This record gives sequence, C-alpha cells and structure tokens, in this order.
Amino acid sequence: MTFEQWFHTLPMRLRSFFRRKKVDQELEDELRDHLEQQIQEYLAAGMSPKDARYSALLARGGMTQIEQRCRDARGGNVIEDLVQDLRYGVRQLVRNPGFSLLAVLCLTLGIGANAAVFSWIEGILFRPYPAVAHQERLLALAGTARGETGPMPLSWPDFRDLQRSCTLCDAFFVSKITGSTLDVGERAEVTRGSIVSANYFDAIGVHPVLGRGFEPGEDAGSDAHPVAVISYQLWRSRFKSDPQIVGKMQRLNNVPHTIIGVAPEGFYGTFVGWAMHFWVPASMEETFESGGYKLEDRDARWIESYVRLKPGVTRAQAQEEISAIATRLEANYPATNRGRGIRLWPLWQTPFNNAGTLLPTLEIMLAVGAFVLLIACANVGNLLLVRSIARRHEMTVRLAIGGTRRRLLKQLFTEGLILSTLGAAGGLLVAYWCRHALVLLLPARSGVAMYLPGEIDWRVMSLSAGICLIATLIVGLVPAFQTRSIELAGALKAESSGVVGARGTAWLRSGLVVFQVCLSFVLLVGAALLLQSLQKIRTTSPGFSTTNVVQTGVSLISAGYDVPQAKTFQKELMDRVRALPGVESAAFARVTPLGYGTYSSTPIAVDGYQPPPEGQPTVDYN
Repeated sequence: MTFEQWFHTLPMRLRSFFRRKKVDQELEDELRDHLEQQIQEYLAAGMSPKDARYSALLARGGMTQIEQRCRDARGGNVIEDLVQDLRYGVRQLVRNPGFSLLAVLCLTLGIGANAAVFSWIEGILFRPYPAVAHQERLLALAGTARGETGPMPLSWPDFRDLQRSCTLCDAFFVSKITGSTLDVGERAEVTRGSIVSANYFDAIGVHPVLGRGFEPGEDAGSDAHPVAVISYQLWRSRFKSDPQIVGKMQRLNNVPHTIIGVAPEGFYGTFVGWAMHFWVPASMEETFESGGYKLEDRDARWIESYVRLKPGVTRAQAQEEISAIATRLEANYPATNRGRGIRLWPLWQTPFNNAGTLLPTLEIMLAVGAFVLLIACANVGNLLLVRSIARRHEMTVRLAIGGTRRRLLKQLFTEGLILSTLGAAGGLLVAYWCRHALVLLLPARSGVAMYLPGEIDWRVMSLSAGICLIATLIVGLVPAFQTRSIELAGALKAESSGVVGARGTAWLRSGLVVFQVCLSFVLLVGAALLLQSLQKIRTTSPGFSTTNVVQTGVSLISAGYDVPQAKTFQKELMDRVRALPGVESAAFARVTPLGYGTYSSTPIAVDGYQPPPEGQPTVDYN
C-alpha cells in the first residue's frame, strides 16, 4: 500500500478504532446481505433452500474468515489484538510457572549483565561526573612533547594564556587530584581532594548548598587563600551535618583552612576513580604539591584541566585554535615550550584519571555481556521451541477455525515480548544492585577505597529496551518456524500432536544447543586463560623480595618539616624501625616498587654530546 492509499483510508481506520462496535455490526449486516442475495440467486435458479444456502456459503467461504480479513484490511483492530495477545500470553505464562521463571531468569541474567556494563560505561566513561552540567561538551586538556608518546600536564602560566586567548570555549578550569590527612577523633584518615581554579564550581554548574564557592583571585598567590569547600558526604560523616559549618577551621596538610562552603549531595568531583571530599584553590598548591611554588613557573607542569566547548563548536575546531595558541606559546617562550603542544581528549580517554585505564576492561566486559545475552536468548529460544511443539495442536486448531499464520506470529512475538520485558525489568534491577560492584575488583590505594559508580539514566534504559526488542525478535523467531511447517490436513489427522513435525525442527533445536555450547566454551576458555595469566602475574618474581614486606608513608611537608628536619626525621625513623623486634631491614624511598607514585625527572648533560634545543635528555630518578 502506497502512502497516498494509506492516507485515503485513514478516516476509515480512525472510525474503526473509535467506533469499533458499530463498524463491526455494519460489517456483519453487509456480509449477511451479500449472503442473502447469493441465496436468492440460487433459489431463483431452482435450488432448494437448503442447497441454496449451502452453495452460497461454499461460494463465499467461511463468514468468520471473511470478517477477520476485512478487519485486518481495515486496520482498526491493532490495539484490541495486542490487548488480546497480551492477556492470552500472560495466561500461558501463568499456566506454566516453571517454564516462565526459567525463561525470565535466563533473560534477566543476559540483559542484566549488559545493563550493568552499560551503566559502568555511562558512569565512568561518557558521563562520569554526577551533577556536572553539559558533560557532552566537556573535554580534557593535556600537554604533549616532541618525542614523547603519552600526554603531559600543563603549567599554570600556559593554562592562563589558553584561558585568555581561546574564543571557542566557554570555560577552562583546573582539577588536580591531591590528598590530605584528616584527624577523626583519636585517629587520622587519608582523604582525597582537588586543587582547582577559582572558576571551578561556576564552570561545571555546581553550586554549594551551604556557603559559597571560590571567588575570582582566590587562585593567585603563594598559600594566599587557605579556604576550602568540603563535600556533602564529608559534611555528613565528619561534621555531623553541622548547619553552622561555614566559617569553621579544618587542618588540611597541617595548614588551617577556613571552610567556606559545602558541595551539593551527589557531587563527587571531576576525577574518575575517587570521590573528592574537599576542594582548595590553586593558590594553596605549594601546601599540597611537592617542589615549591609553581604558579609563576612556566616549566613546572602539574595541572590537570578541562575545557567546555561553546554550543555548536566541534572538538576539531577547538583543537585547531588551541594548537595555534600552543604554537604561539612555543615561539614566545622557546626555553620552556619548545617542542611542546596542547591536545584535547574526550572524557572517555581522559589521560590523567582512570577513564583510559578502565577502557580495555570495560570493552572486554561488554563483549562478555554480549556472549552471555546470546547464550540466554539461545536457551530461551530452545525452551520456546520445545514448548511450541507441545502447543502444535493448539496452533493447528486455531488455523482450522480461521486464524491466520500472521495472527499466530503476532501472538508468539507478543509472548516473547512479555518474557523479554520481564527479563529487562529484572536486568535493570540487577544492574542497579551491581552499579558499585566494579570497585570490588580494584584494591584501595593509600588506605582510600576507589569510587567507580555506574549510572543508570535514560540512555542506559534505552539501550536495555533495545536489547529487550532484540531478545524479543530472537526468542520469537524460533517458535515462529514451527508455524511455517504446519500442514493443516496432516496435522488434524495425526493421532499424537506432540510428535508432528518433530523431525522438521530437530535441526533447529540441535543448532541452538551447539550455538550455546560453542559460546559457553569460548567464555570458559577465556576465563581459564585469564585466571592463568593472573596466577602467573601473582607468582612471577619482579626481581626483589615481595614476601614479608610491608610499606607505609608519611608526608613530612604537610607535617610542617623543613628539609633539614625531614632528613633528621628520616634517619631517626629508619634507626628506630630497624631496632624493632622481627624487622630484618628497612628502607626509605619516595616511590616504592610497584607503587602508584610517579618518579621525579631532571635534565642531564652528557660529556661530548651537544643536544638540539628541543632534545635535552632527561632521566627519571627515585
């Protein structure tokens, strides 16, 4: 039917939908009139009344079938058919609770595994920062260096030059992860925080529920503005939801800070992997970062930063402008910026947090989830296929009394839709329960547990609904093959309807079983290889002793020690630890083996070698 034909029949369809009883009565009256006219023609030809009626019915065909074909052509019974199919499908599932529970459980596991992975991808890669506005326009900002493959931090002067010169971005802001020790009663605990630019909260559209954010100028100077915004979680746990918290003091890295605000509930900062509990302005960088004051040193690269594009601006356009600014900085400051550029990264590739690290893991999880879903669909399809063989007599009778194969297919697909919808609902519930489960795979660092929540929003629900429809098609197509092979006359004559056509579908059942076994074998082999690799990693010698070794750390700078005092402390600490019973040896290092700390680096000079201006060799040291 063309669109023009469909448009001309639209008034009839609408009338059939809204005035169904009257239209059905008119159809019945019209068919009865046609039948009476045919009977009268046969009577006029000399037939007896009984023969005339029989011949008319034979010539016209079954009245029920004709009425059904007219309704189908009219198209007004779609909703009613759907309601009937839903009711009948629910009755069939309730009548077979064991089958229904098994099928729904299989689909729940399959859809739930995918929904959980989708929630982690959404909450960790694509929209990792709850409560932050316009995340679709956020990009990470990092430096590059000629000859280096990985990204590098930026310096504060370079960042400020970018902020002043770029016209295609709404905002630039800094968010550098740091840490501090908080005294909690008679003990202390390590917590994570961020060193941020003064425009941080305005740039991300987050407004404190108590107090204020940072004001312009509070990110300038050396330790000039000891103020802090704390998280809602810290306010609730440590400060017992004190409504008078604004203006009170809290020591961070042994420096008293005035609490000026409380972030809203559900905001955890802009770093993937940890929930931030406090924010301090960049003017306090010297307190939290080793190496002295860096805000005026163009060669001191320590900043982790983001940009938010203006509406309609693409990443490529912004990158072109930022690259031009980086080229200008290289020409203006050759001593510090030669061979250096600046690059934009999407959030799911952010180089300075765990987004890029977790990307391969989530990709593997997505593939495994897809395999589990296919296995679940094959399992449910096999169950439905066996069940459809048992229902073959029912389908045969429905065809015999006027039902069409198309109507049977709609009924089978509706039953599959009910199963997959229940499975999708259960899967979303499983995903909701597992939204924090990813952190169980990763150990705490420096005594702080990681924070990797999944995000179940409309996008995850839409993807789950799409999987639900795919599952419906898969599990609905399998029993639909049964209706194609039903031969009405032969099926009605058969004594045992349960075995009719069994040979015809044996290949399909066997194929589904083989499909399940193959996918399960691939998953099991992959899991075994993964466990074997993990075991080898755990038992492989790194070249030094790893047994009976413990480590700890202490921040002497935050405790107020200067360099001579720190050296004295380190010497006395080693002497006292070595004197403890059971201690064989002790050592002091800035970076421990297999730790997460970064090495310091310094340029070096090589006798007899004159490096090019942009090729000064550097080495890492501990």
